[in-house]
Amino acid sequence: MKVTVERLDASKDAIEKAVREFSASGVHYADARVEVFEGKGANAFNGSIRGATEDFGLSAGVRVYAKSNSVVAAGQAGKELGAKQLESIGKELKEMMKTALKRAKLSAEQKKNLKKKYGFFGESVGKTELAPIEVFQDTVKAEFKKSPRDFSLEEVVKRSESLSVELSKRKGIASNDISIVTGLNRKIFASSEGALIDQSKALTQGFIFVAAKGKAVETFYDWVGGYAGLEVLDGANEFEKSFEDFASYLADGTIEVSNAPAMKTTSKPVTVITDPWFNALLSHEITGHPSEADRALKKETAWAGRAWWFNSMEENRIGQRVGAELLTVFSDPTLKGYGHYKYDDEGVKAKRVVHIDKGILREFLNSRETASILGSEPNGGMRANVASSMPLIRMNNTAIAPGKWKKEELFEETKEGYYLVGQKTPSIGETRQNFKITCWKLFEIKNGEIGKLYRQGGITGDSYTFFNSIDALADDFRLFNIPNCGKGTPMQSMKVSNGGPHLRAKAVVSGGHVEETGAV
Repeated sequence: MKVTVERLDASKDAIEKAVREFSASGVHYADARVEVFEGKGANAFNGSIRGATEDFGLSAGVRVYAKSNSVVAAGQAGKELGAKQLESIGKELKEMMKTALKRAKLSAEQKKNLKKKYGFFGESVGKTELAPIEVFQDTVKAEFKKSPRDFSLEEVVKRSESLSVELSKRKGIASNDISIVTGLNRKIFASSEGALIDQSKALTQGFIFVAAKGKAVETFYDWVGGYAGLEVLDGANEFEKSFEDFASYLADGTIEVSNAPAMKTTSKPVTVITDPWFNALLSHEITGHPSEADRALKKETAWAGRAWWFNSMEENRIGQRVGAELLTVFSDPTLKGYGHYKYDDEGVKAKRVVHIDKGILREFLNSRETASILGSEPNGGMRANVASSMPLIRMNNTAIAPGKWKKEELFEETKEGYYLVGQKTPSIGETRQNFKITCWKLFEIKNGEIGKLYRQGGITGDSYTFFNSIDALADDFRLFNIPNCGKGTPMQSMKVSNGGPHLRAKAVVSGGHVEETGAV
């Protein structure tokens, strides 16, 4: 029995009722999420179809908070469901909430014992109070021009395979991998505070991987995507290219890179100009992840690292300079992109959060728990990749704000330097303070002109030093979709968007050239 997003119409009241009735037993707080995804996809490799599917997913997740004396603790439970279980969703949720409540009570008892055992140091046991929020009842409809349902599985297969065949014929392309997915998603959230939020969205995404063999072998991959319909594949995406045109662009560019010489690492920091595409990965790794409050508070240390600008509640850089006055970094889920949503998975209404304001560190993305710890207002940062997963603080549309320069002016005023185009591979320190990020293409800049092309280039730097070296930001702001941001144990892959304008700064330009042999 196929489950479509419309099947949740009959379940909405049962979801709300289950949470309300369970909460009446006296729990501190409870919420539930039920989610349906229906879609189709295909994958082609080197001209041949490798797999195709048309299916649905149905999942549920609950949270329950219990209080033992003055100690509050949370318990969670998640489950993948079948079609028949949707008919008894109220009963399923109550059973899950019972499990979550047992976990919450056990955690509360353990926390109470730790606080008692360790006295003064026991006060460091993490608070799990939820900061107050405005409660909403709302429905958010999916937005698209061409419904994903209008694209048959046969058409998905044909378009994927045809493109892979064309790329396989191209001289210089050694291998290619093409995928297309499209579908509809709907999630219902209900809480013991009275929230009832019904959010739907469409998704269409095309993936391209190419390996080019010239003087060396070079690989590159990227996506076109959006919370929209089939129009994404026809050019309504961040690159403003059809899926086929974008694949040709990546293939031709990667062939060109494979015939370029390898870059030699510079002996000292030099002037660099980075394009918005490269800055998507820079803003993601160096500003996005450290701006997640669970990292700053060491709740994510074992999973994904810490934040270099927050060592403790007493030792941190909040209110202090972490970058040049030109630098402003924000997260804004109201913008269109993979980080777009109206409410997070705690029912908090999404809003713009400024992390760095004119070089000064200001605010983290938070949850209701971390907002309580930090003494700030909840700002809608909690999301799970599917309802059965535990919500985590995740960046959304996190980016570097534009400046007032024209792109051309950055180059005209640069006598010598390098231009980095396209994101490729990050290598990041555990606190995000040190980084190496490589690019797709690296160009030399001479007397304001873009010159020789190099491969295997990137920049290496210290985050604080690099941010403070920024001396120009263009006005050409762009966002790029990143569908595979990983965090959590077990790992959750989340869709986010990142970007910025062209910027100019100083960094060591790293390369893959081995001086002793001239080889790579």
